[in-house]
Amino acid sequence: MRAEPAHEAVSGGGVDSVDAPDWAKVALVTATVGVFAVAVGLSSPLLALVLKSEQFSGLLIGTNAAMMPIGLLSSALCVPRLVQGAGAYKAAVGLALIAAAALALMMVFRTLWIWFPARFVLGLAIGGFYIVNKAWLNEIAVPVYRGRVMGLYAAVLAAGFSLGPFALALTGSSGWWPFAVGILALLAAALITAIFATRLPSFSVKERTPITSFIPRAPVLLAAVATFALFDHATLTFLPAFGMRNGYSEQAMAIGLALLNGGNVFLQVPVGWLADRCPRRLVLLGLAAATAAGAVLLAIAVQQGLLMLFILLFVWGACAYGVTTVALAELGDRFGGPTLLAGSAAFTLASGIGGMLGGPLTGAAVDTAGDSGLILVLAGAYGLLGLLVAVVPLTRRSERSRTD
Repeated sequence: MRAEPAHEAVSGGGVDSVDAPDWAKVALVTATVGVFAVAVGLSSPLLALVLKSEQFSGLLIGTNAAMMPIGLLSSALCVPRLVQGAGAYKAAVGLALIAAAALALMMVFRTLWIWFPARFVLGLAIGGFYIVNKAWLNEIAVPVYRGRVMGLYAAVLAAGFSLGPFALALTGSSGWWPFAVGILALLAAALITAIFATRLPSFSVKERTPITSFIPRAPVLLAAVATFALFDHATLTFLPAFGMRNGYSEQAMAIGLALLNGGNVFLQVPVGWLADRCPRRLVLLGLAAATAAGAVLLAIAVQQGLLMLFILLFVWGACAYGVTTVALAELGDRFGGPTLLAGSAAFTLASGIGGMLGGPLTGAAVDTAGDSGLILVLAGAYGLLGLLVAVVPLTRRSERSRTD
């Protein structure tokens, strides 16, 4: 049976202040993550476009893009220990500065033997920064507001991801200026964290359930997270070139990427509302089917003009990300305590694996089948996810041990 939400203490028409989170701290963490996300949203399409201008193959571009999710995967393994040793405050500031340094290195040196390790480091720093900030939010949030706090976080994160491609549309991909915008955003995140992070709680995870013990308990949820990561990296890397081959400008496709992410700002709350009121298996199945259908419709929309393409991208991106929203909600309902911590780490690993596969797999498909390669990979991935949702239980065991 699904757990009931924690009770709300109402006084004078509002929630009692004892039960409310410190909204100033919530705003601080989400604003910092939003600024950081601008750089992340700008960097992936920027780096793909620079490599494309250098006439590298789709497979090589995709393989280079895979360095970021490999770094993300690595962050799930090493960042918790870094935080335990250096503290959350120092770790967050250091990771933001490392990300800025990696992007600066790629700005100065346009050679692949530098870009491969630099992009790995960039992914590790990005993943680590998000791990620290999510931990801060979990410490700040209280049970009756947990969903709203995380919803605000997701909306701000999506807004930052959308502003990154918009910034790229203004600067273009040539020269140093687009890199400089990303570096400045990362430095701003580091500065905000350095000034205010001492007001935020410190934390350490002293007892952890091994990640491997969680994997068989929720393979469908992990598959959902991995599938979206594949979608995310495939579209960020190859959608701009897909549009440009069909007659659209670089600036138009940068706006299209912004809209692909922008749908999450407005549509993830309705997705979460639906998942709270309907069987989550049906919601997950519907989102997977809608995303697979959206990939097929992409080939039609791209021929119908910019407006139709933008509308499709806005809804398609929200459906694609929605599987992660539902998976996270199911994770929080079914697991608690050390198992929930192991599940969160497993989600990060699944995201890294999915993203790592997305670039090379899609790049090879594009090299083989042209524009159809992108469509086939995305439709196939979400079609397989839908099949998995239909035949396999979302979780192997219901274990709700959260006491908050």
